[in-house]
Amino acid sequence: MEIDGEIKKLLKEKELIRIYDELSSDKEIKSLVRYANIVSIKRLGYNDHGEMHSKITTRNALHLLNLISSKVKPNIVKEKLGDYNDAKLAVMLAAYLHDIGIGVNRKEHERFSVILAQPIVRRMLYSYYGDNEKKISLILPIILEGIVCHMAHYKPTSVEAGVVSVADGCDMAKGRARIPFRIGERDIHEYSSMAIDEVSIKRGKKKLAKITVKMNSAAGVFQVEDILLTKLRNSGLKEYIEVESIVSERGNIYKDIY
Repeated sequence: MEIDGEIKKLLKEKELIRIYDELSSDKEIKSLVRYANIVSIKRLGYNDHGEMHSKITTRNALHLLNLISSKVKPNIVKEKLGDYNDAKLAVMLAAYLHDIGIGVNRKEHERFSVILAQPIVRRMLYSYYGDNEKKISLILPIILEGIVCHMAHYKPTSVEAGVVSVADGCDMAKGRARIPFRIGERDIHEYSSMAIDEVSIKRGKKKLAKITVKMNSAAGVFQVEDILLTKLRNSGLKEYIEVESIVSERGNIYKDIY
């Protein structure tokens, strides 16, 4: 799968790639992600929160971390808890597992995700660090923070957690928006999500990273302002990441920078 290759390219290191392979092939994780998606789509009539969303968020988070880390040290590095590879590991695990709590309940699902993820994260950390309990105990809370803060209901204190939240907000192209909308109901949420054609993350000129959202209707601006910008402002990373919206509608092009 193309996105797996993109994630591995961002991870670079052999041991990190090995953990990603474990993460993405683990039967328990696959079942939890699949069940969360069943609850989201079949029971609640909401949009997709399955394996592809986990992978898109993971790729986005690693990409953002890479773009801003030239000037913004991850807290794991800044506070001498570990190195940059440890920070990538934390971001990867948090991003991949952030939505599994939907299987328990959509409301405050980030808290249920933490509960379900903790033993899984420990298992993955043991696979990476061996029996280094001190290192595991230092990295674990940052991963759980990345999970619990992704909805912007809690304010992250680490760069790692902020990156995961913004990355989650970037997955909003063509009906994959992170705001729940009722399938079949013609409201602003559905129209807005269907207006998004493409979201790209690249190195910025004015700031370290630039998120560009291309849309076919001004309705998509609601998605940008209500989801992505809310998460970006809460993340603590607003001064390092800019957002550009481009609306192509009826032959006219409109641009806004946030």
